[in-house]
Amino acid sequence: MDKRKIYTGFLFLIMLGCVTTSLYSQSVTANVDKDRIFIGEQIQLKLSITGTKAGLTWFNFSDSMNHMEVVTRGKIDTVSNGGTTNYFQTITITSFDSGRWDFPSLVLPGISRATSPIPIEVMPVDVSGMQDYNDIKDIEEVKQENNRVIIGIIAAITLLSLISMYILFIKKNKVFTAAPVLKGKQTPLEWAFAELNQLDGKTMRDQAELKKYYSELTRISRTFFLMQLQQDSHQQTTDEWMLRLQPLSVDNDTKTYFFQFLRLSDTVKFAKYLPPARENEGATEAIKNMLQKVSLLHSDVYSNYQPK
Repeated sequence: MDKRKIYTGFLFLIMLGCVTTSLYSQSVTANVDKDRIFIGEQIQLKLSITGTKAGLTWFNFSDSMNHMEVVTRGKIDTVSNGGTTNYFQTITITSFDSGRWDFPSLVLPGISRATSPIPIEVMPVDVSGMQDYNDIKDIEEVKQENNRVIIGIIAAITLLSLISMYILFIKKNKVFTAAPVLKGKQTPLEWAFAELNQLDGKTMRDQAELKKYYSELTRISRTFFLMQLQQDSHQQTTDEWMLRLQPLSVDNDTKTYFFQFLRLSDTVKFAKYLPPARENEGATEAIKNMLQKVSLLHSDVYSNYQPK
């Protein structure tokens, strides 16, 4: 009789253990809404834990990891399900380094399972909308002829072409590298804000005026960085300039909105995109916010820098 009771009690404990294990069967997942983005584009990282107990210690990781930057962290939602609790959180991340990176696996104390690494491909700025490219044609062979007139004409054309290219190159450098002379004790920030304020209220009636408007916004921004930090911003592509600006000690939101303006400006100028008026206003605010915070950074450059 005693043996039967012991046997029955042993079976009861085994069944109770199975029920408890099933009750708290935990599932930890991490996934993203897209695994291919352009530089500065945002990704939604979704974290979830289901079938766990209440009072769980949540994931804790830094704002920067393996070429990934955290933009915003959503609130942690909890859903009770019988005797268990489910946790959910959405985190917005981005990257400013082109390449293929893995968002690292995440581990929680007390949970043996970790999330799997998530591979994310970061591509340069999209240029698929540009139409000003022609296919490269094969070189056509020309029969050699000992005609001195033709040779002289070719030599003259070549020389004139080299001279023209040299003049255009020098002229281009002068146009893009020359910074305005500041008046009195005017700072680069005051100059930039004055230029931006002159653009306020302008009505863009067609693509040409809108393209000119965004070209002016970009010129003002690049000139400010030339005067404030002595960056050769006019000589850099948008990708190169964004990478150059990334190390600045400015909060991620400010940099992200400024980088989004740069991508929007390229889209307007090259892909003939017509943004709504609210995007134009948002672009100006993103520029002013970025320039104002950069002006507060410590720099060896005088605030009233006068270019030679």
